[in-house]
Amino acid sequence: MFTINLKRTGFALMVGMLLLSGCRKKDAMEADNLVNFETTAQGITAAETSITIKLSLTRPANADVPITLSLTEQGVQYATDYTTVPATVAGKMELTIPSGSKETSFTLTKVNGALFDGDEKLLFDIYRSGSPVFIGVRQRLTLDFAELIATSSSFTINGGGVLYPNKVFIDLSANREAAVNRSAWDLGFYTGADDYRVILNSSSAMMAKQINKNDLATVTAADTAGFGAEVAFSQFAPTTISLPYIDYPTGNLTRTAIAAVNAVATDNKVYIVNRGFGPGSPSPARGWKKIRVLRNASGGYTLQHADISATVFSSIEIAKDDAYFFKYISFETGAVNVEPQKKKWDFAWTYFSNITNFGSGEVPYLFQDVVLINRNVQVAKVLTASKAFADFSETDIPAQNFLSTQNAIAADWRSGGGPSSAPAVRTDRYYIIKDGDNNYYKLRFTALTSNGERGYPAFEAIWLKKG
Repeated sequence: MFTINLKRTGFALMVGMLLLSGCRKKDAMEADNLVNFETTAQGITAAETSITIKLSLTRPANADVPITLSLTEQGVQYATDYTTVPATVAGKMELTIPSGSKETSFTLTKVNGALFDGDEKLLFDIYRSGSPVFIGVRQRLTLDFAELIATSSSFTINGGGVLYPNKVFIDLSANREAAVNRSAWDLGFYTGADDYRVILNSSSAMMAKQINKNDLATVTAADTAGFGAEVAFSQFAPTTISLPYIDYPTGNLTRTAIAAVNAVATDNKVYIVNRGFGPGSPSPARGWKKIRVLRNASGGYTLQHADISATVFSSIEIAKDDAYFFKYISFETGAVNVEPQKKKWDFAWTYFSNITNFGSGEVPYLFQDVVLINRNVQVAKVLTASKAFADFSETDIPAQNFLSTQNAIAADWRSGGGPSSAPAVRTDRYYIIKDGDNNYYKLRFTALTSNGERGYPAFEAIWLKKG
């Protein structure tokens, strides 16, 4: 037999209930952290040997999060037709989202010599996630062993957060994105057979100014006097004098900061390049270079580059490749992969060297959340007042006015962001995208942020017409 002290027990229960209530109230203030596949469907084409598939959280994890995937095979067999990294064991794959991160990924590779008819599939399901992460609505991804022409797409773009560290390329028909750190490259070299053009990394606020010399060894710091203020972005006092030192934002290759590369070597001058800055708070300066670009004997480019005070320079050879619009280099690492092949992306989200007009003419100005279209893509804007998004169909396409300048969307999809208003998605418009294979999609942006953080915009796209 025992006796209960009702007063003490009642007090303890009351305290416990208050604590529990407080915890629930606190928990209720923060939405569940969910894990999802980046997309619900992807395809691996006959020409591709591997593919990377991503999973992401609503917000960064505060501890390592174990994720278990289950695989269902339809017409393919592990080790005979494909392998994965990490390995799949008994139909299960174990992944970890590291503490402080929002995503993880795995790679699937075709076995060399394996043959596919195009109707094979793999179903990946999120089988289990570690607490306190829950499984989201994009729980299943279907991988087709054939080129995918997606009929719908819904994405949260992995821009990397409020410091916008990534430039992200989106392929609507393949339902894929490719994120690249915007400090990973410096220059892009046009691969078209008819021209020799060089572009700057406009996502890192680069600028370039030509000087009247054609020998890097003779260029010294004295040749750059005053460039610190002139060849640089100023959001506080921008001037028209700096406009020629950026690539004009329409993507017109006749309006780049670096002139066309001449076949006569002595006609190619030296440029002083401000490499801009990278992601960070504060943003780190990327420094200055002196460069000169020549045509080489193989039909490509030779890049000469050095620090401003250097008396010797390094050279990089860049070959043209018709599968791409541009090939890219980094001053530190040489050739780098940046944008996908020309028919494997439609638009890109990025931080961008744009222009604006405060009344005295166009001036260079830096914009966040800019959308650029590929060189083989066209876009038309539709206002919901004329046709609702849900009502727009294939029959409405011929009446649209399509544009092909890379900044045809730019920041038009969002409003605000200045000192007088908060940024927000414009819900009164959407866009019709014609891709490089003549597929048509209607696209609208649905969010500027994810979990309140800039750098993770979202969109949805619906296929209208096959090319």
